[in-house]
Amino acid sequence: MPGFVTRNWRLKLLALVLATFSWAGVVLATNPPGTRSVSIPVPQPPSPDVSLPAGYLLTKAIPNLTVEITGTEDHLNSFSRSSLQVTVDYEAIKAVGNHVPAAVRLPVKITSSDPNIDLDDPPQSLEANVDSPGSAGEPVQVEVSHPPPAGYQDSTMQATPAAVTATGPEHELVGIRVETQQIDLSNQRANFDATVAVYPYSSQGRLLSDVNLDPATVNVAITVVGLDTSRTSSVVLGEITGAAAGTQPFVDTYSPMTVTLTGSQDLINGASLATVTTGGIDVAGQTGTVTYRVPLETPTGITATPSTVTVTITVTVLPTPTPVAASPSPSPSPSG
Repeated sequence: MPGFVTRNWRLKLLALVLATFSWAGVVLATNPPGTRSVSIPVPQPPSPDVSLPAGYLLTKAIPNLTVEITGTEDHLNSFSRSSLQVTVDYEAIKAVGNHVPAAVRLPVKITSSDPNIDLDDPPQSLEANVDSPGSAGEPVQVEVSHPPPAGYQDSTMQATPAAVTATGPEHELVGIRVETQQIDLSNQRANFDATVAVYPYSSQGRLLSDVNLDPATVNVAITVVGLDTSRTSSVVLGEITGAAAGTQPFVDTYSPMTVTLTGSQDLINGASLATVTTGGIDVAGQTGTVTYRVPLETPTGITATPSTVTVTITVTVLPTPTPVAASPSPSPSPSG
């Protein structure tokens, strides 16, 4: 038996090596090694497990890290991103001291709990943008995108509360403006009253995503009033009532015959205002000529100048008709 093992051992060793390589070739052909890029998030505040040194904050979120992993195709396909752990040394931020805002390199460590996967030159550091936190009280500016319709205008605007507290990176709070969302008054013919959102903007008009406002909404009240205009309208007398039986009222004169109406444009231009009517005139108990001052009846929101009309009315007693005597009937002629 020993002779069998040692006989032609070189040839047998060569055969074993060739067999091993053949087996490896078959295995690798069906499950080849490879490399894959994996994007992994960086733990950062706000998070229960991550905090920054006191007096600092991130001015923008740290983007995902890209890591190259290697392994066989089967292992790469079964790999879970949760197998990678990222640890950032945020204490290194203290190195910038008071020289903020600043970009600082922070040490980072990436480990894998998957024994079948190797990390291919993982990143050793990352860049973080930091600043000191700040706070400022800022007045609220009411923003109107479209004015009221023709014939109306906005009069007063009031935000409640009139100021909000802005918190965020100190450098972002320099020259900050707080504006309401755009308010469209193009169909607003009455006062506007609603709760709207407020947003922080830089002095260049850039929306500040890293600045928070407290409160985030305000109540906005805008007074919308009609623009006044005038027109001339003819006066029509109201109904004359109360004349006693046997009398007849006659209008002698009335003045003025036209008046000036004043009110908002959309009301004053209505075709129904081509004429304006006085109130009714009660002549009960009157005879002869009497002068009345009668108020004009105008729609709500419309005023007339003058507001009364002078009307002279004569109440005449109608003559009593004279009875007419009946003619006697002719006598019948005697018959011949």
